[in-house]
Amino acid sequence: MNASDRELLGTLLADANLPTAIAVTPLTGRGFDSAVYRARLADGRDVVLRRWREPREPEHARARFLADHGVPAPAFLAGNRAGSLHAFVPGALLGDLIESGRCTDAHWRAVGRAYGCVRAVTFPPRLTGEVLPDRLILRPVDPVAAMHAQIDQAMPGVRARLPEAEQHLPALHALVARAARPLREARTTLGHGDINMWNIFVDGDKATPQAMLIDWDYPRVGDPAMEVALLEKHASLFNGIGVPPAFFAGYGHGPAEPNTAIHRVVQTLAWAASDDWAEFATMPPDLSARAAQWLQTLLAYLVRLPEHLDRLSAVIDQAASGDTDEDQPPDMIRSHQARSGWERGGV
Repeated sequence: MNASDRELLGTLLADANLPTAIAVTPLTGRGFDSAVYRARLADGRDVVLRRWREPREPEHARARFLADHGVPAPAFLAGNRAGSLHAFVPGALLGDLIESGRCTDAHWRAVGRAYGCVRAVTFPPRLTGEVLPDRLILRPVDPVAAMHAQIDQAMPGVRARLPEAEQHLPALHALVARAARPLREARTTLGHGDINMWNIFVDGDKATPQAMLIDWDYPRVGDPAMEVALLEKHASLFNGIGVPPAFFAGYGHGPAEPNTAIHRVVQTLAWAASDDWAEFATMPPDLSARAAQWLQTLLAYLVRLPEHLDRLSAVIDQAASGDTDEDQPPDMIRSHQARSGWERGGV
């Protein structure tokens, strides 16, 4: 820890009326966009300091909003334009649990409960926006038009990385149009906004594991089906399968269809076509190699885009007939995943 970060830690500990730190350990290796330290205090408690790369607005208002609504986020202790101080979250990162073979159904149920708490923070329909450090910005949106625009914005990246997929995008546009009614009628809720298996801590030492969502830098307001689809996509990058039925048992119900399935396809397309990969290439070698593998996995998914579109068409038809799994018990959700193709071919 350099002198500047040590001074920041001392300032924030004083602001929070906490004792001095007796030991500080840097936390690295997960692509953090800020310097992160775990500090052991004189009274035995642990806290986490995050030093921003660039000054930003203090997080007091956003942290209070999350706390007031019972969102499973680490307790905010103090902050200023240079960084923030949070309570330490015990447990293991979900991504590490998956990759070490230690992730159980109990862990996934805990993750589902955590996301269910986030989803419980509702807003009027057909709104989108951001929960910034100092204010909440909401604006009206036509989710159908927004999805069409997202597909169009992906076009240059598709042409550059997988030109053979371009011919199938008109069919995807047509499916979005067919799903217009459920997309526009979707409930609007809070979302974490930065779905990643390394942004989820699970404390498995308790009889009932508890999950905590960390790094609340980009929370958004929108259709919760998109968040579930993104979680499914990222989980697939780690386990080749996606979220199991245990997640939905904790979440409270099955995936809202056809919204989840259509977000699954569109969000995969958008990420594979994005400019994020150039930034990932500048990360430490182990992370850049991992990101390169993720991109290849996403492209492999898009190679099979006609197959995914056929399944999506069937899911849209099922939703139109009222045969959806949103309120089905967990043992029925696995059959839904097989129908929608979530378990076929990984991501």
